[in-house]
This record gives sequence, structure tokens and C-alpha cells, in this order.
Amino acid sequence: MSQPADQASVDSHICQRCHQPLLLDPSIQNLTPSQLNLISSSLPAPEPFSALPASAKLAALPPSSQASGKIWAEANSIASSSRSKPTSGVAESYILLSESSLLPPEQSAASSSSRGIEQNPASSSSNLNSNLSNQLHQIISSDTPISHPLCTECTALLTTEFQKMAEELTRERDAYINFEKEIQRHREKQSSGRSKSRSRIKEREEGEGLGEYDLEGDEDEWQELIKRKKELEEEEDRLRSVLEEREKELEKVQKEEERVKRDEEEVEREEAEYLLKHSALSSNLSHLKSTLSTAQTHLLLSRSLLAHLESTNVYNDAFQIGHVPLDPSPTSSGGHGITVGTINGLRLGGRPIVEWEEINSAWGLTALCLDRIADKVGYVFTSYKIVPLGSYSRIEELPPSKTIYELYASSEISPARLLQNRRFNHAMIALLDCLRQLIEYGKKRGKGWANNNIEIHKDKISNHSIKLPGISSMPLTLPSMSIMGLGSASTSATSASPSADRSGSNQDKDKDKVQDNSAEENWTKACRAILVVLKRILMVESQMDRGSAGANVSPASTS
Repeated sequence: MSQPADQASVDSHICQRCHQPLLLDPSIQNLTPSQLNLISSSLPAPEPFSALPASAKLAALPPSSQASGKIWAEANSIASSSRSKPTSGVAESYILLSESSLLPPEQSAASSSSRGIEQNPASSSSNLNSNLSNQLHQIISSDTPISHPLCTECTALLTTEFQKMAEELTRERDAYINFEKEIQRHREKQSSGRSKSRSRIKEREEGEGLGEYDLEGDEDEWQELIKRKKELEEEEDRLRSVLEEREKELEKVQKEEERVKRDEEEVEREEAEYLLKHSALSSNLSHLKSTLSTAQTHLLLSRSLLAHLESTNVYNDAFQIGHVPLDPSPTSSGGHGITVGTINGLRLGGRPIVEWEEINSAWGLTALCLDRIADKVGYVFTSYKIVPLGSYSRIEELPPSKTIYELYASSEISPARLLQNRRFNHAMIALLDCLRQLIEYGKKRGKGWANNNIEIHKDKISNHSIKLPGISSMPLTLPSMSIMGLGSASTSATSASPSADRSGSNQDKDKDKVQDNSAEENWTKACRAILVVLKRILMVESQMDRGSAGANVSPASTS
């Protein structure tokens, strides 16, 4: 508990000149009573008070200050007569003594302990040292014209000032000593001259006698002295008038100084108010600048986002239509350099190289793309309804027929699968008819994507049939089962003469294979033509949307 008391005692001292907190030297903090007595005894004795009465002091004042001295004496009840008793000044009438200076540290500690105050030994010692240091500062301040304590810088400044004062006093003392020596030498000369003149006077008195008006010195010297006296009196009167004028000027200057001080205080107050307002405006300006920079940043981000959104088309991102070679290997000859259309990387066509799973997924995306485009341009199909379901999409006829065509096929050989593959051809034809209806609607509306001489007639687009070979030619009657080896008549007929018809059957197979290859190529080209039409529609619609968005945004941006 002693540390806070020490800290408080250290922080309680401030410099009496610059009013800054002080950190006392350990020699002063740990001061003992014996050291305090030794320091106080070594201090110079105070100057004795004047024994002259107050009236004598007032009479000794210069004539210009006697009027103000009388007023001060009357205000302080000091008699101006010589018979009044000598009294001391107001500042000398009483002295305030602190409690620490009246009681020794031991007695103050005992009195505090007698009042029931519990003290820690460390805190009591620190309080004792603090009281001793305070007593030392009070004694030094009372016996010297300087208030204590002082910091190191102020002490150095005072030391420099006192050194200059000491040098000036030394020079003044030397001048007084020289002057005193000159006066002493002059007195000696005068005493020697007087002794000579006295001897001459004695001789005259012995011979002739001294007259009534005979005086020492010559007449010229006396005239010179009288003239000098008049000059000095005139000089005194002139200087007194000058002094009175200077005192009047001093009063004016003092009044002017007071007025200047008031103006200075007013200017300082206005300056403080101006600085406060300037600080508030500066902080508000910085806040507004930060808000402006934030708004500009948000504006740039919004513009970049707007530009990105304007250049973005969801249909182009959702349906990426292109084409790739059917067989990219250079040594292969099965593809014959045919390219197959793709939608989102899925090939549409290219049998038998492309599997049915990929083709079915591509047809599902194609049906979804056609359905979304029709919905975007605001057209409703009159004969069919597209139901996009991915790899298992279908097309339904509108009432009263209500026939459903599957837009997917398979390589399985079964009666049910063969019937489904036949419906697959009808689904592709129905999809092509929906595309035709959309193009005719575009021509009526003046759409740019409908004016490219696209020829769609029944099951053909650009003179390529959309029917898949080997499916539409299959009969749906029971004798068709002989194709899968289920019939007996045809099988017995063919088994009766195998050697006679072997060569002919090989030629027929080669001819059918060439026909199937050409038909599959045409089917692949028809699928690619459908994707080309859809891609053109998507590109033209995205450009129109971008142009309309720019026309709507430009007035807002310019405003």
C-alpha cells in the first residue's frame, strides 16, 4: 500500500515556473530532519525591516509619488505625522504557518495515530519524507525571492539570469569604487588646497585682517556655482514636467495595453472558435470524402456488374450449340469427314458411332431449347406440346388425338422397343413441325432469324430427312417378327437353298449397308440443321435483348 502513496507524493510536486510535474531527486525524497535543519541554517538571513516610521517613508518618496503614497496610507490607516508609531506594511502584518511547520513530523505522526488512523510504516515514512521536502521548499521560498520547487530547465534559466545580474552588479560595484576613489582623491586635493588657502588667510589676518564679506574661493567660482545651481533647478523643473508627461503617457499606454489585452483575449476566443469550427468542418469533409469514395466504388461495381449482365444471355449460357467431327481420328474412314452437331457437348446424330444414351440426352436439350425459345417470343404451338424430360423427353399431340411420341430410342431388339423406335421417328417429325411453326411465326412478326431461306417440309429440313433408317421401314404387323427370327415360313424357305442364294444375299447386304450409311448421314445432317436454326435464333434474340437493354439504360446513365 506504500507504492500509491509514494506515487501520489511524487506527482503532487510541480514546477512553480513552468507548472510541469516534477520527479524529485532521491536525496530530497529521502530527506531527514537533521538535513532539513542543516539546510535551513545555511540559508542567508532575511533582510531586516526598516526602523523608520511610515511618515518618514512617505516623506522620503519622490514628489511625483507622494500623492499616491498618501492615498495608500489613508486606505491602510497609516498616519502621516511623525508622532505616529512605526507600523509594518500589510504584507508584514501576519504570517500563515502550515500545520506541518507548526508541529514536528514525530508529533504530527503521533497525533494522527492518537486519532485512531492506522498507518503503514512504509506509507508513514513516505509521508514524513514528503512533509520534510514540502517544509524545505516552503523555507527556501520564504527566505529567497524564488518560489520552489523548480525543474532543471527553469533552474538553468534562473541561474543564467542571476549570473547576468551578478555580472551587472559587479560592473556597477566597480564603477562605484572607482567613483569613490575619484571623490577621495578630489577631497584630498581640496583639503591640501584649503590648507594652503588657510595659511594664506592667516597671513592676511595677521597682516591686514579678514573683511566682513570675505569668503573662501573666488567670485568667479561662486558665480559659476550659482549659475550651475539655477541650471540644475531649471533642469529639475524640466525633467519633472517631462516625468509628468511620461507618467501621463504611461497611463495612456497602460490603458492601451489593457485594451490590447482585451482585444487579444477576444481574438484568442475567436481563434479557438474558428479552430473548433475548422476541425468540425474538416472531420465532416473527411467523412463526406470517404462517403463519396464509397459511393463511387459502389457505382463502379454496379456499372461493371451491369455491363457483365448486359453482355450475358442466359440462353447462350444454357444452350451452347456447335459441331465436331464425327470421327476425329485421321486414319478412320467410317465418318467420311462428316461433322455432327452438338448441344452442351452432346452429339446429336452420328449413328452407329454415337451411342443412344448421348443422342437421347442431346434430343432432350434440343426439345428444352425449342420450348424455351417459343415461350420467350410468346408463341404457343398449335398441334403439339413439347414435354422436355432430359433423356426421356416426349412430344404429345393436342386434343382430341392425345397421342404421345417418345423422343428417345434404344438399340435393344424386342417388339416393344421396335414400336417405341417407330414412335421416335414420329417424335422427331413432330419436333421439326414445331420448329416450322416457330419460323412462320417469326416471319409474321418480322424477326431477323426467320429470314434465312430455311426449307422445312414434312419430315425434311434443307432436303435432309429427319427419319432414322431401319425404323420407319419396319412393318408393325406380325409377319415383321420374321426379321428377329420368329417366323417359320421364311426361315424354311431360306434354309432350303442356302448355297444358291448365298452370293445374292451378300450383294444385297452390301447394298443395304451403303443405303443405311447414306440415310444415317442424311439424318445426322438434318439434326445438325435443326441445331443451326436454333443457334441462329438464340444469337439474334440475344442481340435484340442487348440492344433493348442498352436503350433502356442509356437515358438513366446520361441523367
